[in-house]
Amino acid sequence: MRIVLCVRGVVTQTKDQICGICSHPTVTIGMRTPPGAEDAKEVFFVLNKEIRKNEHALRKIVALSLLSAMSNVFGKYLAIPWGDIMRFSLESMPIFFAGFVFGPLEALAVATVADLVGCLLVGYTINPLITLGGVILALVGALVYRFCQMLPAPLRTGLSVMLGHTAGSVIVKTIGLSAYMGIGLWELMAWRLFNYTIVAILDGVVVFILMKSPVPDLATGKKIEKRTEKKTQEDAPLTYESALAYIHSSNRPFFKPGLERINALLDIFGHPEADLAVIHIGGTNGKGSTSSMLASVLQSAGYRVGLYTSPFILDFNERIRVDGVNIPNEDLVRYTEELRQASRCLSEAPTEFEIITAIAFRYFKDKKCDYVVLEVGLGGRFDATNVIKSPLLSIITGISLDHTAILGDTVEKIALEKAGIIKSGRPILFGGGALHAARATIHEEATKRKSPFYDVDRNALTIRERSLKGCVFDYKALQNIKISLLGTYQPYNAITVIDAVEILRANGVFISDRDLYHGLEHAEWMGRFEVLSRENPLVIFDGAHNAEGIGVAVQSIRTYFGEEKVYVLTGVLRDKDYKAIAETISTVAERAYTITPQNPRALEASTYATMLGYYGTKARAFADEDISIAFACAYREAKRDHRPLIVLGSLYTYADIYHALESIRDEETKNDF
Repeated sequence: MRIVLCVRGVVTQTKDQICGICSHPTVTIGMRTPPGAEDAKEVFFVLNKEIRKNEHALRKIVALSLLSAMSNVFGKYLAIPWGDIMRFSLESMPIFFAGFVFGPLEALAVATVADLVGCLLVGYTINPLITLGGVILALVGALVYRFCQMLPAPLRTGLSVMLGHTAGSVIVKTIGLSAYMGIGLWELMAWRLFNYTIVAILDGVVVFILMKSPVPDLATGKKIEKRTEKKTQEDAPLTYESALAYIHSSNRPFFKPGLERINALLDIFGHPEADLAVIHIGGTNGKGSTSSMLASVLQSAGYRVGLYTSPFILDFNERIRVDGVNIPNEDLVRYTEELRQASRCLSEAPTEFEIITAIAFRYFKDKKCDYVVLEVGLGGRFDATNVIKSPLLSIITGISLDHTAILGDTVEKIALEKAGIIKSGRPILFGGGALHAARATIHEEATKRKSPFYDVDRNALTIRERSLKGCVFDYKALQNIKISLLGTYQPYNAITVIDAVEILRANGVFISDRDLYHGLEHAEWMGRFEVLSRENPLVIFDGAHNAEGIGVAVQSIRTYFGEEKVYVLTGVLRDKDYKAIAETISTVAERAYTITPQNPRALEASTYATMLGYYGTKARAFADEDISIAFACAYREAKRDHRPLIVLGSLYTYADIYHALESIRDEETKNDF
């Protein structure tokens, strides 16, 4: 399959000169679909990711080459002789700098290349022990710096440089020079110990200044302007609005996966996550509801509980909560200001999610939370929340195909990524059921880490009663458990919480059955088969956003409404399997109203409407109109025809729908008077 690009920016698979989606002219790109892209709709993501990765690698090579050259300049041309065999030189400083900014292997490369090139320039014979000494200096310095993140920055830098010089310069290189020059080992080592104590102090000071100064970022290619005395807009104190603007400005679609950036941010805060008792919850669907219910149970037991979730629904601050209360604006501003000032000297700018995660950890520690329920953002292995070293419990709610361009194109590959939250020796609970395709992968990873593995027994669940007011069920020895959260999937999330409570009890957390019942019944979670209006028309919002989630939502519609057809207002992202979503929705929808969510990855409403029409649902597209207009139309027609109105497809539309419904209610109230 060759890639065809529409002039409007749409990637299509048509072989003609006209786009099969929007009927605009197309241009053929002379290459085949790259590995990692299931189909053409994922091509842009994969291509850009590869381009960014190559650009980053090129910049890194250039930076490391410059550092190798600097080492030779300092060592061969700017060294200060001291006696016949001693000299003061900063030739090791670029090696340490490479190790601290890039990592141990990069520092090793700089040390080795600098030594080999230096010998060629001066005409010395290569001495293996001298080269080995440089390698050991680089590795020891970089590894100490990496594993001493809890130390204050000056002490961390000084200790790394001092130990690197001791191992490489004072011990290994001295042995090599003693054999080469015929000087007594201990005499030479005594002189070099004195010499390199001074050199280590100089290296440490220079590297520390470089690490903390706003120098050009060679690793990322980002130009950092030289600071001036004059106040700039960037220096102005943050308000709540400017703090949010700063956080959102860090949102970028392409970044190098890894935990280095979040660790650097937490280094600024003194690693607050190390002092938190965390329950870490991942999975494709259900992790938000599970997190909310578990937090409610812990609160009912009298504990102070931090809850971290994403995305937000109405208010940005709801992502970070303590005992159900959002983080105050002033605290969010204060923590953001601290990170903004300190992160200017980081080698790579943090992402939006990393900034929010670091702020959450700091806030939870400052509020002295007894427990923190931590929801994974995306995947698991490289998610910013995965800096947690030893959680009380890790939970994986279930696995399905989602974000396949990032996490993998099979359930097993995605499961492997999400299993990255399993920590050595710590219990892991899998909520997907014993027959789930991902279970074997997760169990295998748990076995490798010697982590106790627990399954949720879905066969032990018995539904007693289900209505639009809630659900009553039995699970194992517990009877008449009530939950207020709607949706046929919520009882499965609830029994995951019940099993989690049992594991926590075994690990010393006191939770009574009364606390468990109370917490489950009073748990609240917006946007998950939530009834927004019980009058005519009945309005329900469900944020299901992928094929599996939509399938479960449609199952809930059938459960609550039987054979009655409903009206559906829906919008999805184009990187989802929108064909399968449209086919599933069409089985319960008599009419559909399609919208374009406020997201760069949104699927055009017209394309979505066409797909729904193909599967037999009468669909109307609101391509350019405001979402509130689409909702008003759907609301009016559902009310006229006495049909339930279900809003599906993306949590990004919740706020617009919520406010549109409020406006309609206000208007109806005025008309009543």
